[in-house]
Amino acid sequence: MTANSLRKSIFIVLCVIALLPFSLKAQDTLIVSLDKAIEIALSESPTIKVANKEIQRVDYSSKEKISALFPVISASGQYSRAVKKQKLFFNIPGMPARPDGIEVGQDNTFSGGISAAMPLIAPTLWATIKMSELDAQLVMESARSSKLSLVNEVSKAYYAILLAQDSYDVFKKSYDIAVENAKIIENKYKQGTVSEFEWIRADVQVKNANANLVSAENAVNLSVLRLKMLMGIDMFIGLKVEGNLSNYEANKYADVLSIDTTTLKSNSDLKQFDIKAQQLKQSLKIQKSTNLPTLSAAINYQYMSMADDSIAFSNYHWFPTSTAALSLSIPLFQGGGKLFKQKQIEIQVEEMKYQRDNLRRGLELQAMSYLDNINQSLKVIESNKEGLRQAEKALSISQKRYEVGAATYLDLSNAELAYTQAGLSYNQSIYNYLSAKADLEKLLGNQIIF
Repeated sequence: MTANSLRKSIFIVLCVIALLPFSLKAQDTLIVSLDKAIEIALSESPTIKVANKEIQRVDYSSKEKISALFPVISASGQYSRAVKKQKLFFNIPGMPARPDGIEVGQDNTFSGGISAAMPLIAPTLWATIKMSELDAQLVMESARSSKLSLVNEVSKAYYAILLAQDSYDVFKKSYDIAVENAKIIENKYKQGTVSEFEWIRADVQVKNANANLVSAENAVNLSVLRLKMLMGIDMFIGLKVEGNLSNYEANKYADVLSIDTTTLKSNSDLKQFDIKAQQLKQSLKIQKSTNLPTLSAAINYQYMSMADDSIAFSNYHWFPTSTAALSLSIPLFQGGGKLFKQKQIEIQVEEMKYQRDNLRRGLELQAMSYLDNINQSLKVIESNKEGLRQAEKALSISQKRYEVGAATYLDLSNAELAYTQAGLSYNQSIYNYLSAKADLEKLLGNQIIF
């Protein structure tokens, strides 16, 4: 083996080794059901991770407010030097006057100590801590709303893949039929029983069917990519979903009957609105609490020493000082500003009552609309299912009649088109039902959260 051949062999081996992880990665295929896709999304989606981090942040914020109930302890130390001492002047009758005065104080002053303070009666602080509990509830409900939205999006994306795959199967069958018919017509053309125009038209029909097949395949790929994004998984991992739309069509009535449409008690928007209303009422309590007296306690313990430069540091005399205090603050009058602020919040509380009624009516309208769409979809499914069965039968009859010369190519082409449209309409009606059902479950807050 020459040196050049050896280098080429080594280069090829290195390239294979470098590309091996990518080839293995491309071969990995994840097969998921709807429940499994939702479970992965709730675990890996960045949206849910952000919501969980927000819950932790609010928890720390609540603990921060509670910490204000505990004593605040601090240590301090101070040194001061008398650059120019203070003087005292005496003017006592019968004694000689000293016009220069007498210097007082020491050259050096050292002090160090510990102080502590804590609130004893603090109505505003107590009301603020209660507000932090409502903040935590709101964040928890917001996180639940994010999960409900993600479950809804993943479910609809999953159904979209099934729709794209089933539509692909319809186009594939239509393409196979077009190819089979084109072969029959080609044989007849060679035998001279049909015109060249009819054979060309059949060939064009095959090419059109192939174009539809390619578009359907692209729709499947795009739907899979969207589901991967919602699930928060690597976009290069192969993904395959289980089942088809007809599996859900079989249990459609039982699924609808299991949905409780009589209440909105689990609706996330309504729950968040109620928590915000409680927050506003708590804000009113906080505002009223500012008119109440507050009581706090403080204690201070200190060691001090004062001495002139002529005294050695080891001879300094240290002495302790200690103080304890209670501080009572009673607000009396601030120009009426607090009262006017209180009146504003009271008006906002009344406004939220009307806003809640409006929100509830809007949600009830949406629920009725989704339920109406479900009922209509159920009727359309039954109609399209029967239409598909008839279209398959008509296509089979048209093929037999054309083979024996009892029908024209136009009849056969129309039968093929009717079958394709019937298959697509049937799949679309099931998807519309599943989509409306997913939207209704999100509105009612009834989706299963893993």
